[in-house]
Amino acid sequence: MKTILLPFVSILFFFSVPSFGQDNRTDRLGIGIGPAKMYGDNTGVHSKFKFKVLPVLSLDYSKKIETFFDVKATLGWQMVNSGDFYNTEQIDKIAASNLPHAFKGNIYYADVMPIYHFNPNQSGYLPSLVKVYAGLGLGYFYSQRTDEKLILNDPSRRTETYPASDSGIYIPFRLGIYKDLKSDADIGIEATLVVSPFSELEGNDQQQKRIKSDMLMQLQFYYRIFIGK
Repeated sequence: MKTILLPFVSILFFFSVPSFGQDNRTDRLGIGIGPAKMYGDNTGVHSKFKFKVLPVLSLDYSKKIETFFDVKATLGWQMVNSGDFYNTEQIDKIAASNLPHAFKGNIYYADVMPIYHFNPNQSGYLPSLVKVYAGLGLGYFYSQRTDEKLILNDPSRRTETYPASDSGIYIPFRLGIYKDLKSDADIGIEATLVVSPFSELEGNDQQQKRIKSDMLMQLQFYYRIFIGK
């Protein structure tokens, strides 16, 4: 009986050991790219899904604190453009407030946030195929644009364009999922909501939208490499 049981136990132990996870997450450096939009006062008709979807690109560095927590720093760029979604009456109303009805440009941003991992690898536990994390932080943006404004009382309805910029703090919310690769890297998807509670991202404060704050909405595909091993 012992001669039969011993090989069976040995085989079971051999296959069970690799199936258990380890707390082996390291510091990581990542690059992300994907689609994004802006939620502002002159960025389209959001209730009718009429708005511009443009690229966003970012770099991030995640520093492991302990099994469930990281601190993540992100540096990014998002292209922004109001598009051409307003009729003559809406443009006249915006011009009457001496505000631009259109713009195009770029937003640069940087933020730091704590990240909570819901299901990290832990010694003695089965590792999850896909891991989930979320974070809330604080950042600073710089919005660099070319704005366009209608000249009032001009029979030919001429417009003028001029350089404009805004800057201020923002609050980023992030939710992501990722999968470890066999190499020292992982791939994932991250959704980000950037909320600007005090400053305008697009230079128009007419408050035509339902929510007061301007926002950026991003969905990025990430590739991250492990560092610090």
